[in-house]
Parts: sequence; C-alpha cells; structure tokens
Amino acid sequence: MNPAAQYHITHNFKREKYDVSTTNKTHLYHIDSSTFTIGKPDLTFHHGPDSNGPVVGVCKFRHFSSDCEIGLRQPERPNEMNWVYLHKEGFLFMKRVYWFRMELDDGTKQTFTWKQTRSLGSGSENHKLVEETSQTVVAVLSSGGIFSKKPGYGYLDISSNLGPRFYLTALISGIAVVERIRRATRSGAGAGAGGSSAAAGGGGGIC
Repeated sequence: MNPAAQYHITHNFKREKYDVSTTNKTHLYHIDSSTFTIGKPDLTFHHGPDSNGPVVGVCKFRHFSSDCEIGLRQPERPNEMNWVYLHKEGFLFMKRVYWFRMELDDGTKQTFTWKQTRSLGSGSENHKLVEETSQTVVAVLSSGGIFSKKPGYGYLDISSNLGPRFYLTALISGIAVVERIRRATRSGAGAGAGGSSAAAGGGGGIC
C-alpha cells in the first residue's frame, strides 16, 4: 500500500533551518528556526525554497513548559491562524511523548500522539504518530542524523489519508518534537557532563 504522503526533511545545523521536499525532490517548505528573537515563532514554515515564500504555519515553544502552539494559516482568511496545541506528557526529558487534538477536514476531532519507536522507521531516532482511539500508526518520522551538528536528514511517511490540514499538522508537530529534543540535548551538553547528559541519552516509552 502506497503512503498517503511522504516528505524528505533536511536540517542545516549551522544556519538553523530545515527544508522539506517530496521524495522526487520537489521543494515544498523552507523552515526558519529562531531561538532568541523576541516575538518571532521558534519555527516558521514558508511555502517555497526560502524565507520569501508565504507563511503556511508556525510553531511557538512555550516558556517554562515543554508544550508548543502550532498555528496553521487559513487559506480563506490569510491573516488568521488556526491553533493546535502540542502537549508533552509528563515532565521528564526521558519521556518523549507529545500529543495533540485537531479537527480534520471532514469535521471530526481526533487525538494523535508522537512516541519514540525502535520497531518502525529507518533511522536511529524514530517516532511514530498514533491515532489514540484506534491505536493506529498513521505516520512515522525517521531520522538519520537530524540530531547531528552536521547537516542531517529525515523522512516523514504518512500512511493515513486524513487530508491536507492533517499532513501539515503532522509535519509541523513532528519537526517541533525533533527540534525540542535537539535543543534540550544541546542545552544538556552545554551544561557539561553529569545529570543533564545522562538524561539526554535516555528514551522512556520506546516501542
């Protein structure tokens, strides 16, 4: 069975940016990553190859919390955002479980959870997106060096045909989870060896 959507994700560590294309190398999105700029989202998704493209979505990392706010641009109301909240389950860094609830294109509301996995994907740091009611895996994010200090890459394979809004939300939330973990890992490494680095190496809830 062919996937409903597939994305190739590249990460340039030095320039703090991501790029997303189809598997046949058609460029879809350019993502700017911002850490300290006041008033600017942590992740800004532009349609096209660079920052000059229209903004289709943003992600804001909440301060003093591991939660995120995901904004989707409304095509019919381009000056408005539709917000989805990505919540981290628990307070431990080792438990990398994030969930969000959204309204799909057919009007139904469903809850989805990102969890680490070793049984799915082709990279070293993989996550699966599970629809909570049926416990169906609807997407897999495979990383192959996306956490590295060198340019990295990853793949997002979406298996369920849940519509364009879901595809974009899955993409934004998946990259948000990766970027959250990457920043926490970098912060832990910067703090020196010891408890922080030990926590960064953990991975609770892997299946």
